[in-house]
Amino acid sequence: MINEDQDKIDFSEYENVGDELLADAGGAVGKKLPDDMHPLARKAIYAIDNFSNWQGRIACLLVVPIIFGMFYEVIARSFFLAPTLWAYDLSRILYGVSFMLGAAYALMRGLHIRADFLYRGFTERTQGRVDLILYLVLFMPSMMFFLKAGYDFSLKSFLQGERAGDSTWAPIVWPVKIALTTGVFFLCIQGVSEILKSWYAATRGKWPV
Repeated sequence: MINEDQDKIDFSEYENVGDELLADAGGAVGKKLPDDMHPLARKAIYAIDNFSNWQGRIACLLVVPIIFGMFYEVIARSFFLAPTLWAYDLSRILYGVSFMLGAAYALMRGLHIRADFLYRGFTERTQGRVDLILYLVLFMPSMMFFLKAGYDFSLKSFLQGERAGDSTWAPIVWPVKIALTTGVFFLCIQGVSEILKSWYAATRGKWPV
């Protein structure tokens, strides 16, 4: 007879592996921050993380028109030999917009890619120091650069009434550029929350969430 107990797998040692792959990982949404954190920092993290959570969940709804657009295109092309001019453009536009508007949500949840094979071996204090330095030296300056460049491109596109030049449908593209710039702005805001969390970890030796 087979010993059923031997067939059971103990997953307890894997409980903390791959948390960044879960939508419930990271962020202060629905969690209690430590009492020894500065009250202003605590309020800022709560406000920013809840905002990113709210706008990220709204951005994910853009998947719905993408699905319906692709479904309509497949039916029209396959059964009625009447491909649309707009389905492809609609899908790439909405995908790009949803990707950028959801970037801050992904950052808040800890879903962005990092070199975890090195990072996981660090102490929490070292992790906080590494994150703090990278956010201040690389992340925030680059996001501010992209924000300025995106603003210039968006304004120019809006004033010119720019349309896509690689499409027969030729949709207007300035709303897309504004949405992409807005996504960068949301990333900058979420970056403030991540800096505060990193500062806490670097100084206290533990993560607040």
